[in-house]
Amino acid sequence: MIHALKTKITVKSSPWWPAALRTAVERQGKVLRHVSFSRAERRTMRKRKPIAPSLWAERYRVLTTSVLSGPWRNEVTPYLAGIMDAAALPWVEELSGCKCAQSGFTESAHNFVGWACDYAPGPVMYCFPDELMAKDNSAERVLPMFKSSRRLSEYLTGVQDDEAKLNIKLRHMKISFAWSSSASRLGNKPVRYVIGDEYDKWQQPVSGRGGQEPSALSLLAQRMNTYRALGLNKIFLFSTPAREKNGIHERVETAPARFDFWVVCPMCGTEQLMHWGSKDSSGGYRLPPDCRDPEKIYEGNLAWYECAGACCRWDDYTKKEAVKRGQWRERVSGLPLMEHLHQHKPRRIGFHLPAWISPFITIGQCARAFLTDLKEFTTQYEAVPWKALVSERSEDVISRLKDDRPRGLIPGAGQVACITAAVDTQDAGFWYEIRAWGWGLEQPSWQVREGYVLEWEALERILWEDEYRDASGQAHSPALVVQDAMGHRTAEVYNFCLRHRGQLLPSQGSDRMRQPYTFTSLETFPGSTKPIPGGLRLVRTHVTYYKNLLANKLEIAAADPGAWLYHRETTDEWIRHMTAEYRNDEELWECRSGRANHGWDCSVLNLVAADIIGVKHWQKPVEAQRAEAGEQRSEEKQVQNDWINRGSSRGGWLR
Repeated sequence: MIHALKTKITVKSSPWWPAALRTAVERQGKVLRHVSFSRAERRTMRKRKPIAPSLWAERYRVLTTSVLSGPWRNEVTPYLAGIMDAAALPWVEELSGCKCAQSGFTESAHNFVGWACDYAPGPVMYCFPDELMAKDNSAERVLPMFKSSRRLSEYLTGVQDDEAKLNIKLRHMKISFAWSSSASRLGNKPVRYVIGDEYDKWQQPVSGRGGQEPSALSLLAQRMNTYRALGLNKIFLFSTPAREKNGIHERVETAPARFDFWVVCPMCGTEQLMHWGSKDSSGGYRLPPDCRDPEKIYEGNLAWYECAGACCRWDDYTKKEAVKRGQWRERVSGLPLMEHLHQHKPRRIGFHLPAWISPFITIGQCARAFLTDLKEFTTQYEAVPWKALVSERSEDVISRLKDDRPRGLIPGAGQVACITAAVDTQDAGFWYEIRAWGWGLEQPSWQVREGYVLEWEALERILWEDEYRDASGQAHSPALVVQDAMGHRTAEVYNFCLRHRGQLLPSQGSDRMRQPYTFTSLETFPGSTKPIPGGLRLVRTHVTYYKNLLANKLEIAAADPGAWLYHRETTDEWIRHMTAEYRNDEELWECRSGRANHGWDCSVLNLVAADIIGVKHWQKPVEAQRAEAGEQRSEEKQVQNDWINRGSSRGGWLR
């Protein structure tokens, strides 16, 4: 039995009605008739009160492909609630998000689509960098979102053909999937909502005949013209930054309203904008002073975040609590998100979301990325475009790094902790460099001797037979020698390393690695099954990391801490070697055509040697501290003069 409730329908007469109709209505007391509606009919006709997308997501969204599967909870990613709610405001036409990886930004866009389907339906177009991503997101994320939600599942037709990979037809609207290079998919029917994922990876559209089309964003904007005229269009763009110009970062930075997420320290209550920071800045990430090994820092949770207020130390749990208490603030006005939007009603808004806000990225992960690959850290964690910070090196700048020492003399006064050596192997001979290293993390370094020899015997004498003394007369031998073993005379290098096991390591370089260096065990000689007696350890080096480090060292002035210094007799040829390489468009180091780079390669291998022995962590002896303080200054001056005279009298053998 259907329970019905009677409803009285009344009609008010209007002046433009015919007189007879007005008289008839008034005579009946404006009541036309009584109508009965069932409860189901009344529920269907009742106007639903709109709710914010963030509340809608908690009520109806169910995650199926996430690690945190189950009902959506805003407390997990509290920063996404404001983004979703801002997108729903009627005057907002474009929302751009420059984000880190694993931020949840994509799920906020799906939530907005679900809310729009329920409260403000209209055609939706998802756009991805390529066709495979479009099909995968349709089948694995969007369609499961509708099927898993008790509210959204009501809009599915139940027809299998309406759930195709590139088109999902609902009872009252359509969701299409396109990719940036397909002009035919982008320019067809009108759409109300555009969701652009990984915008910086979009490609230029190509027509069916191979001709160039307008940009993908321009084609999508044309599809929104009908809804734009009614003020109903919205475009949702987000990506990790991959380019400096015409990318997501530029769209965020040029938006009239730009928002950053401010967190609140759960211990002292200080509201602050999180950043990577430095030891001199207020707040920021901190690394242990005695460790720079990215894996040790990550595995041991040795990094922390320092609060800008009372210098509280945050671990990952404290960081999450600080984010839960946070809010979006406009970059210029400083106003909270909704307050600024209601006051100024901007059409375009932008959000910047770095990794330190995400609950899915730990402090240790950020620290490991910073120490391992600076470009990846900048784009994927800091969420800003990568800029080549290394300037062109000139010979004049490097020549200014010479000091007053002659070739072969090691600085005295307790400044030097040890010396290392590096060898760049060539078909006809060997380039070498011997360097002295100072104490501490700043790693000051002095060139002691460099050059080129033809024979193994000459190289052996230079590395282990010739004496290298400092100004006080103390002798030093290389703590470690690293020799390039790849590409030239590899088997000979292995034999040479066997003769000097424990003093010499063969090296192989790689442009991309997760760590600065790793070790590999060698059992046989190259190209054969001949065993290496006792085996060898090969050091594999991240040459991009060390070349970046070397380029930065060369920027330090000679009088400043951590400088990369040369003796007064360093040749112009060696200095030219130091300017031979540059960083190409892929941010990899490349040698200029026709230029020799052997001195550059030797310098890189010396950095590797110093890193392996960990000289920057060595404790300075008391005697060295006294010498540095100047207690032996007069004696050292006399020894230095004797050393110079002795070298001159022997015919300049150090040359």
